[in-house]
Amino acid sequence: MRPGIAPTTRPAPADVLALDASLIKPMHREILAVDLTAALRAARAGNLDIRQARQQVEAARGRWQSDVGGALPALGVTAPFEHVDGTVRESQGSLIGVGFNTFQPAAAVQWITNPGQVIYDLIASRKRLLASGHQEQAVILEALRQTGVQFYDLALAQTRVATAHQAVAEAEELLRISRLRSRTGTGVPADEMRAEARLAERQQDLVLAVNEFYRASVALAVTLHLDPAVTLVPSVERLPQVTLVRDDLSLDDLVELAVVHRPDLKQVRRLAEGAAALRGATWWGAFGPQFQVGYQYGGITGHSNNTEEAQGIPNNLIVNPLSATGAFSTNPVVNGFIREGISRGSARLAHRGDETFGFSDQERFNAAAGWRFTLAAFGDLKAARAAEAIALLEAERQVEQVQAQVVLALESSKTQAQLVGLSQRQVAFAQEALRLSQANLQAGTMTTLDVLQAQDAVNQARLRQAEAVVRYNQAQVNLVGAIGLLDDASATKDDMLGPGRNAE
Repeated sequence: MRPGIAPTTRPAPADVLALDASLIKPMHREILAVDLTAALRAARAGNLDIRQARQQVEAARGRWQSDVGGALPALGVTAPFEHVDGTVRESQGSLIGVGFNTFQPAAAVQWITNPGQVIYDLIASRKRLLASGHQEQAVILEALRQTGVQFYDLALAQTRVATAHQAVAEAEELLRISRLRSRTGTGVPADEMRAEARLAERQQDLVLAVNEFYRASVALAVTLHLDPAVTLVPSVERLPQVTLVRDDLSLDDLVELAVVHRPDLKQVRRLAEGAAALRGATWWGAFGPQFQVGYQYGGITGHSNNTEEAQGIPNNLIVNPLSATGAFSTNPVVNGFIREGISRGSARLAHRGDETFGFSDQERFNAAAGWRFTLAAFGDLKAARAAEAIALLEAERQVEQVQAQVVLALESSKTQAQLVGLSQRQVAFAQEALRLSQANLQAGTMTTLDVLQAQDAVNQARLRQAEAVVRYNQAQVNLVGAIGLLDDASATKDDMLGPGRNAE
């Protein structure tokens, strides 16, 4: 369940800065207005780091599925065909001429496993898959945090451009007054020269401010995976001071929230658990037994040449066509020898016959258990224990870094909140001092130098106020990101940061 950390009060009107996009000219192509909500959505959809993290999750899921499949029996199907024609050695050692074809299809199921190693490997693979999911959430969190910070940098750069424009306008007005007084004899040439120099200085500041704005636009465009040649400008007309975290939450409360909700802490915890499982897999792989079971079913058929013994002419079919009785001799013994000789001679002259064999099935089953030991197992176990210790140290380091991030973001928020109030007073007093200086210049009781100093004070006060508000908002974004609760909604709690919303 997501805890509620946002305050219920809205920012005061004095904490709102005016933004004017009309002073921004496009760099190379069109201007694209963007609010913080749209920027966060674009980052979630197109940021390359997020897309890469999603693919890493898919890769981890693929490895997990591969490990699960590897733990199951393997199925194999074969259909070998063999043709032999020529001379081969028979079982008695003599060489004989042969010619035969053999076709032997078969299907086999085989399972080779080390049960303990397989179980621990599956646990480690599952932990890595969970860690990759937490890594994806950590990358999304960082991308959203970076987008929020860069959006406020863009707003601050736009404020600096507006302040520089106003400073140029004030310098031009002062130069006009100095020239008028110089022509009427009520001023001195040095005042006019100071005004000319100040105008050139303010124009340089304006050029640098515009360049800084373009840099901020390009940085945000790269994060959002947009065309960097497009000039991004904040679509809101006013920038409020946005408080995302209640002031009543102590440092311990925030650190506790970070430990529970930061996805990168969840990631390192899963990796540490995976390293422990890998140590178990290493032990079982070194000292555990291995079992093997296999079953094969198939058949064999074939055809052989010249394998049937040749049959000569039977004795009862051997007759003498020149004799009325068919005998070769009146002596029965001689007649028998002649017929036997003819039969054997015909057998030698006859060719061997071919033979085709029908399909015959085959079944084979095997089972085995074994154990193998090697001295390399001790080194493998030592490396596995060290890898587990490294993972635990990395988790501890990550916790310390998260605590430091929470502390720094909280202190930055407090500091910038104080600076916002002080900068408002500075702006009010500086503007009043400038008004009095300009009036006294018209009355002739002050010089141009006094007005220039008053203008510098006003410009500095405006920039300090804008920077204090922006840095406060960035510190709040960093604080919510540090405790792991930053998302599209929490970063834009104030209505003035949403699409088409402006301050009342």
